[in-house]
Amino acid sequence: MKHHKIVHIVNGRADPNTPNGVNRWVHNVATVQQKQGYNVEVWGITKNTHLTNHEHIYPLHLFKPMHFPFGNDKKLIGMLKTIPKNTIFHMHSVFIFEFYIFSRNLKRHGFKWVLSPHAGYASKKNILLKFIYKKLFENTLIKEASAIHAISINDIEEISKKKFGMAPNGVQFNPNFKTIYSTDHSLRINYCGRLAISHKGLDLLLKALDLFKKQEKNIYLDLVGDGPDRALLEKMIESLDLTKQVTFYGSKFGTEKDEIIKKSDLFIHCSRWEAMPLAILEAASLAVPLLVSKPTNLADHVLKSKAGFVINELTPKNISDKLLAVFKEKINGKLDNKGKAARKMAVNNFSWENTAELLSKNVYSKII
Repeated sequence: MKHHKIVHIVNGRADPNTPNGVNRWVHNVATVQQKQGYNVEVWGITKNTHLTNHEHIYPLHLFKPMHFPFGNDKKLIGMLKTIPKNTIFHMHSVFIFEFYIFSRNLKRHGFKWVLSPHAGYASKKNILLKFIYKKLFENTLIKEASAIHAISINDIEEISKKKFGMAPNGVQFNPNFKTIYSTDHSLRINYCGRLAISHKGLDLLLKALDLFKKQEKNIYLDLVGDGPDRALLEKMIESLDLTKQVTFYGSKFGTEKDEIIKKSDLFIHCSRWEAMPLAILEAASLAVPLLVSKPTNLADHVLKSKAGFVINELTPKNISDKLLAVFKEKINGKLDNKGKAARKMAVNNFSWENTAELLSKNVYSKII
């Protein structure tokens, strides 16, 4: 396997200091592969080709997006003439027209590729447009891929069932994890991710907070991240009279983000669709108890590891009831066990080293 060159192709710069989970995934896996002795490179498509300030140990080549349909980047195509023929090209994300055009050149030059949807096919946004695009372009990319890398079952398409391989998300382990668990009569919960109401179920979360507050219980929500729906969320918070309960932190990274998450009693994700959110794994690695929806594809892990709670039905009432259960465990001094179990779950199952190993074993092996 190490005799084959691996080229990860991503829409972006593979910058780990970004809310974009795909770019963070590529950076972390390429870093591990480089350390393990693989011949690995990252090729990114971005308008900002001069911005490569993040630390990286792998070769990083950046290319500009196409300026007109069916165009080719001469630099990008030119590199195909010098690269080894047994190179594995690994494309990350879907519905990216540059990937389709590039795949035509890969096929012309006799190269094979892997496709990672990263839950792009599970999204419920722009369904009609995506249906048309898949018929015209994406299905060809899927059918002609030598393997499909699935992070979760949401990545498995009917036309690719025979050639998919699983390798989940991973997480870096911070030695400065949560060790002090409060038992006071209030509940502080944290959400970290894109502020996208429908996708992340944030409307349900705010309505659940409203129900919880009406039981005369103290609850606080810290929102870390930014996104297209922040203004709508602010209006909703005001209409529900939750301005004293909800704090917006904006986009935070590294230690600053970790410290905000660590001060919470619970990390929550009530998404309507997902692959496997990196933010949940990061919170787990910090020993913060979890409350997750089934579409996060982590519910079984959370239950089996006793790392938190699962929302069985995505309704405000159900979420509020789960929050009440969390509150009772907190004041009874039992929540710390779930926090410790969450970190153990992350360490035992979701290291980036494990992801890289499974990628070679379950995905790349289908090509070699």
